[in-house]
Amino acid sequence: MELPKNLPAARVFNRNGKPITSIRKVFEAACRRAEIEGFTFHALRHKAINNWRLQGHDYFRIMAATGHKTLKVCKRYSTVSQDELKALVGEKW
Repeated sequence: MELPKNLPAARVFNRNGKPITSIRKVFEAACRRAEIEGFTFHALRHKAINNWRLQGHDYFRIMAATGHKTLKVCKRYSTVSQDELKALVGEKW
């Protein structure tokens, strides 16, 4: 089975029906409008991975969703919060 050729490309993200050439620029503009400082487009990847980990998803499923090839690289995006450390070792942390 082959996909038909010369079909117009459907864009999930568009502006007035035209493709967005730089999602980063659009993201930064949206952050400025929302008065959000110090949050980068790449931080969304970290946030998603940490949220999935906290929800109990294993790294292999997270890797499948993010496209990471190795556990080592995937774990770079995962951070342990102070609350998680306190829950592990107690309030003395």
